[in-house]
Amino acid sequence: VFHEVFGIEKEAFYPVGMPRMDGFLDPKVIDEFKDDFYTKYPELQEKKIILFAPTYRGTEQKYAYYDYSKLDFQRIYEFCQKEDAVFLIKMHPFVKTLPEIPELLQDRIREFSSFPDINKLYYVTDLLITDYSSNYFEYALLQRPVVFYTYDREFYELTRGVHRSILESAPGKVCDTFDQLMECLEQKDFDHGGTRRRAAELSDTDIMIFMTQDALPADRKLIGNLV
Repeated sequence: VFHEVFGIEKEAFYPVGMPRMDGFLDPKVIDEFKDDFYTKYPELQEKKIILFAPTYRGTEQKYAYYDYSKLDFQRIYEFCQKEDAVFLIKMHPFVKTLPEIPELLQDRIREFSSFPDINKLYYVTDLLITDYSSNYFEYALLQRPVVFYTYDREFYELTRGVHRSILESAPGKVCDTFDQLMECLEQKDFDHGGTRRRAAELSDTDIMIFMTQDALPADRKLIGNLV
C-alpha cells in the first residue's frame, strides 16, 4: 500500500511493522486490556460489542462533521436489545460535534469518542462498522467481520477520493443505505470470509510481514535492520 500511494519502490521500505500494532500479536496484552476494560465497564461484559467508527466528512479538520441523521438510533437500539449487543460510537478525532443519544437508549448505544485508543478497543469488538477509514486494515488482523456503511459513497469517492474503490476492495458488506445496513446486521450477512482473505493477503505482503505470530515488536525489528 505505501509503495503504491507514495510511488516509492518496495525495496526502499523496511517491513518492520507499526509499533501501535504490536499488541495484536501478544495475547497477554489483549487479555490484560480486556480485564481492565471490563473492570471499568462491567455492564458491557458478556454482550456483543458493535463498534461504529466512521471517518469524518468535510474538506478539512476545521469543517469536519458527520451526518447523524443517517442513523436511526431507535432502530439500532431495538436490534441491540434482540441481540444482547451494545453499539459503541467512536467518531474521528476531527469531529467535535458528537451524537446526542436519547437517555432511554444509552444502555445499548454508548458514545465512546473519548476512549483514547481505538486499536485497543478492537480487542473487545465483535463487529466493526466503518466506511472510508483505513481502520479496517488493523481490525482485519483479528479476522472478525467488518461492515461498510457508505451512505454517500459516489459523492465521497468523486469529491474526496479514495485509494481504491470501496466496492472493489472492501473485505465486507458495503451498505449504501441505512435500511441495507440494518438488513445486513439482522441477517448477519457480513461476508466474514472477506475479512479473513484480507488478513491473509496482508500477511503475505512484504510490508506486513510483522503480522506472523513469532514477529518481534516493530522497534526491535527496526533496530535489527539498522545495526
